[in-house]
This record gives sequence, structure tokens and C-alpha cells, in this order.
Amino acid sequence: MKGIPGKKLFSLLLAALMLLAAGAVAEAPQEDIGTVKILTNVTGGKDEAEMLLFAEAFGKGIGGTVIMEKPAANYGEVMMNKLNAGEQYDLLYVTLQELYDMQKDGILTDLTDWVKASPILGDHEVVPEKEWEQLTIDGRIWGSFNKTEVHKLPAINKVVADKAGVDLEAVEPTLDGYFELFKKLQEAGGEGFYAFNTHIPGLHDLQPWFAAADLKMGFAKNEDGSLYVPIATEAAIPVWEWFAKLYAEGLMDPDALINTTGDMRNKMMAGQTGLVVDWAAWVGLYNVRSGDNYPEVVNVMPLGGVKNSQGDYMLSRGDPSIWVVPINANNPEGAFKALEYMATQEGGMLMSIGIEGHDYNLVDGKVEMTEIGISHGNDHGAPVPTSRKYESPVPLNPGFAEAMAFLPYASLDMSTDKTSTYKEIVAKHATEVIIGTKTAAEGVEAMQKELKDRGVI
Repeated sequence: MKGIPGKKLFSLLLAALMLLAAGAVAEAPQEDIGTVKILTNVTGGKDEAEMLLFAEAFGKGIGGTVIMEKPAANYGEVMMNKLNAGEQYDLLYVTLQELYDMQKDGILTDLTDWVKASPILGDHEVVPEKEWEQLTIDGRIWGSFNKTEVHKLPAINKVVADKAGVDLEAVEPTLDGYFELFKKLQEAGGEGFYAFNTHIPGLHDLQPWFAAADLKMGFAKNEDGSLYVPIATEAAIPVWEWFAKLYAEGLMDPDALINTTGDMRNKMMAGQTGLVVDWAAWVGLYNVRSGDNYPEVVNVMPLGGVKNSQGDYMLSRGDPSIWVVPINANNPEGAFKALEYMATQEGGMLMSIGIEGHDYNLVDGKVEMTEIGISHGNDHGAPVPTSRKYESPVPLNPGFAEAMAFLPYASLDMSTDKTSTYKEIVAKHATEVIIGTKTAAEGVEAMQKELKDRGVI
């Protein structure tokens, strides 16, 4: 099979899912641990009313009071403005880059000893020991996980593929093969439809395509230990030329050069896009969140992308979404109890399927989702909870199991405190290449120069 793995990888899927299974619910603390004030991004309710319900359930779970603030937009900017204004929080939701920056500035609590002593987070069956390396700087642990990060991969609307007469298992895993796929999707898609969409400003994920040149997103090391950006090297030129060809042929949505991931996703759920690259969890979420469009207009399934010279897919596993405890936290002990709770079966259920009595009800000991809960798609911030012992009490979203079969092909991209800068530089020059104002060779040369001039490499 050339498009999606068969029985062999299905067995790998089962093994991967077993890692997420068979946990026990941790008992909530009996004593009041006080108030835990949290600034969050994706985790929590979907609106203000749900945020209150979520915080109430969270507080009940940890044996205290939880106050959660969730800015409506521009989270990173809002967070820094609040911190600079002297506001105090016990937990902050941050990216890996933000963790690097905050640790450098000396504003984070060292969690090493707490994690190692914890019967939950210190249990390597809950969080494998190697996972903590992602949050370790100078031998110390500076954060904890919001969820188990999976991987990004191509997600195709099978409705359009079927209309185009495309057999997903027969898709040739090469750049030329996908170019032909996109031509067929475009012909079948109709007015206002584009075969391919992405998020160039953030380099949301181009990894499945750069596998054609054996290149990994992020940074890599030269033999002398110095860093370079693989997708900004001469080896990447054929792939950038391929993107420019997609644009020139009208197969790539022009909005890919300016849109957000939200814009991209909305078009996919509206049936206006044939294929995107997104998180494995989003394969299922597209279907669940498409409402009445599923499955007649939208039915999203995964593909592996392009294979490298070794005959393997190359996918990116996500940088961790992280909780940190600021050095000025009023209740660091309560904050750590909250981190432990999120890694239990009970906490995983809250972070995934949601709030009892709102997203679901327990009927004869079994979870029954409400209409509201179904619409949320098992995602209140952690579609795949932190604990590897977590057992989902409800069926997985359609397409998610198939997407998880590709997990063995995924690995972390190398990140540094310059990651956001490298993405900015590469995206800027890549845009000029894609629209044709620069050749791919000229674009790569410009990337290299600016990366060096700005001290990124």
C-alpha cells in the first residue's frame, strides 16, 4: 500500500492506544488546598459560562478552589502584559518557546524534586521518563504537560476524493504523486474549492512534504555542533519549487499565505478544502465539528504524505503544550496538586470529554454524552490526556484511530530559543518563492543570509 498503512501498522496503532489505557482514578485530596489561580489558553470551557463550570469541576477534583482566566484572543501577548503588570498566577499555560524564555528570565519554579517525588507524575507508566527531557533545562524540570502530544499529518476529505475517483491506498507517496492527487481533487471540488490549504505564516506543518528531500523541520546540527535549518538549505529547493507549482497551477488556496490555522480549519469543515496538514486529533475533530456536513460533505481521513529515500514517512510530533508555576505563585503546592490531577483518569476525563452534568452524564456507571458534549469532540484542552494509563470512556472520534497508526513515523523537531525567529524568516522568503517573485534558489539564499545576519544560525 502506498497511501495508508495496512495490517502491520494497524497493530502498531493498537499498541499505541494501549499506552493510553487502563488507568485508575486518583482519590481527590481530603483537605482544602486553597485557591489555585490559572491563566489558560485552550484548556477549559468553550465560553464564559462553561469556564465557570469547568473551574468548579476542576476545584472539586483537586480539593480546593480554582479560578481560571481564558483570554478570548492573543493569548501570548495578554499573558505577558498581565505578568508585566504584576498579576500573580499559580499556573500558566505556555509554549515550549515561552518556557525557554521564562526560565532564562528566572521567573519559573523548579519542579524537579516535586515531579520525582510524585506518585503520579513520577510514575513512568503515567509519563515516560524520556518525555520529561522536553521540559528539562540544565538538568532541571521547569514545567508539566497539558496533554500527550501526537503528530501532524495530511488529512484529506474523502468525500471529494471519492467524487474524484481517488483510491486513498493508491496515492503515490511522492511530490509528483500528490500533485496529481491535487489536480484530481481540484477538478472534483467545484467553485470556491481548493485542493490544498496550509498555514505558511506559521509554517504550521510542511514536514510531510520535506520528507521528499530527507529534511526535518526545526533545527539540525552540523558535525562541528553548530546549528542549521534544513528547510532553508539547497537540498530544500525542489520542495519549495513544488509549493510554487501548486500555487501557480491554482491548486493551493491563496489564503494559505495569510490565513490562520483557524481559517484553514473552517474551510476544511465547510468542504472548501481537499487536503490540509494538521494534528492527528484534528482528523477526528474535523468530522465531529463539521456538524451536518459530516459525512455527506466532509469525511476526513489521514494520509502519510511523502516518503523519504528510506521508504518511510517523516512526520513531526508536536512540541509540548505546557503548564508552568511562576516563581511568585501564591499557592505553588496547590498548583502542583492541579498538575497531578490532570494526569489522573478523572482529570483526563475533565480535560477530554468534559464536565459531568454538562458534557456527559453517568447512567448506570457508563458515560453518556450530551449534545453539547458531542459538539465539543472530546476536547477541553487535551484530546489525548497526559496519562499513558488513561482509558477513554467513549469511542474515539471518527478517523482518529486511523491517524494514530502513523505515530511510529513521528519525531520531535529540534527547537531552540530561536525557533520563532527561524519560522518568521523562512515563512517570509517562502511566501515570495510561492507567489513567484523569487526563484526557490533565490529564496533559500535569502533565508540563509537573514538567518545568519540575525544570529539564528
